[in-house]
This record gives sequence, structure tokens and C-alpha cells, in this order.
Amino acid sequence: MKRLKIMVLASLLGLGANVQAADNMLDTATQKGCFICHSVQTKTGPAVPLAPAYADIAERFKNQPDAAAYLAQRILKGTVDTPQDWEGKVNMRFMPPNVNVTPEEATKLAEWVLSIKKDAVPEEVITREGMLTLAAQNGCIACHGISKENDSHFMPLAPPFHEVAARYKEAENAKATLLDSIMHGTVDKEKKWPDTNMRFMPPNPGLSQQDAETLVNWILTL
Repeated sequence: MKRLKIMVLASLLGLGANVQAADNMLDTATQKGCFICHSVQTKTGPAVPLAPAYADIAERFKNQPDAAAYLAQRILKGTVDTPQDWEGKVNMRFMPPNVNVTPEEATKLAEWVLSIKKDAVPEEVITREGMLTLAAQNGCIACHGISKENDSHFMPLAPPFHEVAARYKEAENAKATLLDSIMHGTVDKEKKWPDTNMRFMPPNPGLSQQDAETLVNWILTL
């Protein structure tokens, strides 16, 4: 059933046979900090967004032949010295360069953004975007990844969310254990992740109980 949902999601996003592409690109966008300013779907309400939604970008550039290359360059180099495509519609005057993004990643991000359908963003993407944004805004992504990077030569700071889910989803009191770790940290607890750089998880006093519970519930579904 889960694989079927992912296949439907990939189809709706126009991502062909690669059923993991949507999740992979959402993860990449989160880890690279894209969701600090952008969102996938257009936000409603009176507030002016920091940056355009991906669905709006796809709509604007869908008929431009070199759109993917154009957007990839803007991702890499920023827009400080280029025409402002969204002047008056967003709060940021220009997009900063993204020195943490490789040319290959920029191209994949641009192609994915262009594949998004403005009026057909699936509920699964909306939910996942919300959870990844919540995790990014509260600093979780600074230490945790979503999935293990098999080609990484570096020991991660903290376990990726998928590994946390695999360890705890069948455990008794999993939700309470993770919630306590997120809210109060693990400085006085036994270290359970020897393959990570951080000896303990710091407390998160700025995170509300409700948001912490939301994150825990989502992590355990991965």
C-alpha cells in the first residue's frame, strides 16, 4: 500500500518510473535550506512570502525552453546581479547563492520544481513538506538527515530520521521516549547511537509540546 501511494505521488508529479524521486527531492530541498524561504504549494493569506512557491515557479517557466538550465544557474549563483522575476510579489529582494548545492543537485532541483503541477500538488507532498519545514525551522535538520547517506565519508552528527523510526517504531513507549529526548535532550542518558558524532542531543526549549508531538508522530511513520 505504501509503495502504491508513492507510485501515485510520483505519477502526479510527472516524475516517471522513479517512485522515490519525490521524496528524494523534498529531502534535498530541506537539507539544502530551500524551505527556509520557499514552499511547494502557493500559500494563502495576507502575508507576503519570502520567496515564490515552487508551484508558481513551475507555472511561470513551464513554456520556457531553457527553463531548467536558467533556474539551475539561479539556484547556484543567486539573483543579486540579475533581473528580479518576482519583484513586488515576495519579500526577499534577491535570492542568495547556494554554495552548498552542487551543479548536479541544482539541475535536479530545477527539473523537479518544473515538474510540479500548480493545481495538483498531492496531499502526501503537502504533508511531507509541512513536516520537513517544521523540522528545518526548528533546527532538527542541522544535525539529523532524513535518510542515511551511503556514499558519505563523514560520520553524521545525529541519526537520520529513517533510522530513528526503524529503531523505535515497534518499541514500547516509543512516542514518549522520543518526545522526552526532543524536549529535554539526552545529556543524562546512555548514548544509543555510537555511529554519530554528537555524544548527546541538546534540549529544545524553543519547540512547543504540540510541534514536538507532531514531529515524533511523523518520524515514526517513516
